[in-house]
Amino acid sequence: MRFRRVLLVNPPKVAQGGYKPSPLGLLYLGAYLKKNCKGVDVRMVDGAIEGEWKVIQALKEFKPDLVGIGALTPGRHQGLWVAKVSKRLIPGVATVFGNVHPTLMWKQMLEYYPEVDYVVRGEGEITLFELVIGLPLSKIQGLAWRKHNKVIENPNRPMLQDLNSLPPPAWELVNPKIYPARGEGIVNGVDLAREVRFPLIFSRGCMASCTFCSSWMIWKGYRWRNGKLVADEVESLMNRFGAKHFVFQDDTLTGSRDDIILFCKEIIKRKLKIAIYGTTRVDKVDIRLLKMMKKAGFYELSYGIESGSPGMLVKINKRTDVEMIEKAIKITKLAGIKANALMMYGLPRETEQDKIMSKKLIKKMKPDEVGTVGSVWVFPGTALYEQAKNAKLINDSFWLGPKPYYIYRGGIGGDTIDTTQQLLDEINFKLNDMPFKTYTFFMGYMDRFTRKYLHKHLIFTK
Repeated sequence: MRFRRVLLVNPPKVAQGGYKPSPLGLLYLGAYLKKNCKGVDVRMVDGAIEGEWKVIQALKEFKPDLVGIGALTPGRHQGLWVAKVSKRLIPGVATVFGNVHPTLMWKQMLEYYPEVDYVVRGEGEITLFELVIGLPLSKIQGLAWRKHNKVIENPNRPMLQDLNSLPPPAWELVNPKIYPARGEGIVNGVDLAREVRFPLIFSRGCMASCTFCSSWMIWKGYRWRNGKLVADEVESLMNRFGAKHFVFQDDTLTGSRDDIILFCKEIIKRKLKIAIYGTTRVDKVDIRLLKMMKKAGFYELSYGIESGSPGMLVKINKRTDVEMIEKAIKITKLAGIKANALMMYGLPRETEQDKIMSKKLIKKMKPDEVGTVGSVWVFPGTALYEQAKNAKLINDSFWLGPKPYYIYRGGIGGDTIDTTQQLLDEINFKLNDMPFKTYTFFMGYMDRFTRKYLHKHLIFTK
């Protein structure tokens, strides 16, 4: 056994749109280790919800010999902070990184950050298990590591074909009650504003390969679970923790129509009064399916629509069309489920006419909600990132800097670069990165007109 005390860490100061859900990926890793590694003590700390001091406390008290850190691209530096603190507090401790950013930027992380000892690329359960039990490093598929200061990339690990074989997430590693509620209104007697929203997955991967997304590169296909087993998991969470509110974190929740219907039938048969949120594609729903989902407790579905322009849908490889979009929103509302249209503005080669078409589509469909961040964020592992690199807008060294992502403001395919907006982005980043006292002094120093202008054009998180 190579490691006997494993601490899994969700880094502090990370959130998803201001929301801090429980780290489901780490709970799956923890469950796999606990089931298969006899004699290994596995614990977890969620710095995102409990803060930096809790991470430090866990390191000091538990004294792990391996610290496993999950890192999305925007939170990569917070993950590196955990690794540095671990090394400082516990001489000889090893660190292993996983999740999206390390999977895609493994070489950079191992070359530039000595606090990173191992990187698990892609699906992590078996790779982490083999690392912990002491399999020779060169034999562990999906692992990247160092040998005599040289970065070694082992062959990729094939994706697990039977998701049903995975143990359920190890919720005993955290206190589920510390996580926030999300939403408003009453669904099936469930007060969305008061009940903790428990995350689930029905599947891994996506059935598309959109240019702005890296999911297809991470998961390399689409796999799903048996609907009855997912219903069993829901019922278990209800019995153990009183869970009533759930969110499926899938990219394409309804990719397996038969299993979603089986899940809904099980929920209805067991008379489980729950509220469920999910995200899927417009080409993967129909009215019979949606009516069944409504009966089971689904109250809202988000759809990645992105654009109302047929030309833009082709350019971003969405594999949908306007007719599919209109039909999906219409039948979702007809089934009594709220429809959330996720839109993108500022995509490469998007014209004013394209934007007008998107606005007209929204006006025509009248979705219950429209979600957009107001700009296009560029991440590694996407076709859009490769386009930006080819246009000399960015290179891999960008991810060594402090910014969470690159904001596209022109420069691809003849798009004019919006230098004014780039400057505003830079100011916004600097202001939000300031210590609070410095920020307060800075804002107080400006004249009223400048302050009003900045608040109109920038998004402050202070």
